[in-house]
Amino acid sequence: MTQSTLSHPKAHNSAILLSRLLLKKGISFCLYRFPNEGNYHLAIENDVLISSGIIPAKKNPVSFIITPFIQNEESTKVVLQTLLPEETDDRFLGFIEQLEDKPIEWHPLPAAGTKEEYLQKLGNYLNDIRSGKLSKAILSRVILLDKPKDLDVFHFYTSLSSAYPETFASLFYIPGMGIWAGASPELLLEKENTKYKTMALASTQPKKKAGEYSWRKKEEAEHHLVQQHIEEIFLKNNCSLIYSKGPYTIETGKVAHLKTDYTFEEKAQSNEETIIQQLHPTPAIGGLPVREALECISNYERYNRNYYSGYLGETNHHDFTRLFINLRCMQIGKDKIAIYVGGGISIDSNPEEEWAETNQKSLTLLEIIEETTRQHAH
Repeated sequence: MTQSTLSHPKAHNSAILLSRLLLKKGISFCLYRFPNEGNYHLAIENDVLISSGIIPAKKNPVSFIITPFIQNEESTKVVLQTLLPEETDDRFLGFIEQLEDKPIEWHPLPAAGTKEEYLQKLGNYLNDIRSGKLSKAILSRVILLDKPKDLDVFHFYTSLSSAYPETFASLFYIPGMGIWAGASPELLLEKENTKYKTMALASTQPKKKAGEYSWRKKEEAEHHLVQQHIEEIFLKNNCSLIYSKGPYTIETGKVAHLKTDYTFEEKAQSNEETIIQQLHPTPAIGGLPVREALECISNYERYNRNYYSGYLGETNHHDFTRLFINLRCMQIGKDKIAIYVGGGISIDSNPEEEWAETNQKSLTLLEIIEETTRQHAH
């Protein structure tokens, strides 16, 4: 487990307090919480830590990385430095407070597509799939809504984090890229010494009150493709499977998924960077075969996903890494909020069902926005 835990109420509150201050000063940061943990963590610009003169250079620093879906001129990888609880003391707060205030540098939000446009894109995906070019590709879209005038992003984040404890909950600001928030159910990769953990997460249906689920052959087949993909990657990277559990049903947010957990162990020295590059984009956010699916997305989605379906998390670049895919996320703009939702399209996809699934996934964030706004009004 990483050392960067802000584990007690005072530290918990100081992480929020410091995050508010960093936003006011225009400094990149990420406030985050790991699944099923109560502790908030905070990562900030390394330059700010160095210039403060308060925090000494670390022997084994823990970096926090934020990577877009596809790196390009508009969307770049960002590396922050995690803070230890003892580093958020009054001297450091004092140093940040004396810096000049800067306005938030927003990023233009993508346009929201109509249902008609979504169904047309889905038709193009199906044509490519029927032609035999690929077996599955993810079609995503943007839901755009007016930003509530009194939306407090930190209240929103703490509500989101409390509502979905099983997720990786994050709130980050990067000048020029705006504010992003999300609650992701999907681990990309966890490494501790010689062991790697990951998951296959594929197939979706609305959450049911009774908690009883049955999965169709289409959904089981979709999940099996993801399992195969993961197992092949670790096999060719000198890792052996030492544990797997699944597929089983998990509920997260307003939906349920099929999930398989994996633990692999290095048989010989493996390259973590290579494994990450081969895992990302996963079939849950790209498709299969990977190259053809990404081509399909590029041809028909027609917008830049930026940090939606990229990955983010901690690493010490040595024997510890914990990365999550940025799903169930939204980008906050000056006047609007963009919620990103998507689903896997395969030969058996029903267009109306796929549209309904994206609406269902958006409720994870929409309901918390409404709840936070309502609380503030009272």
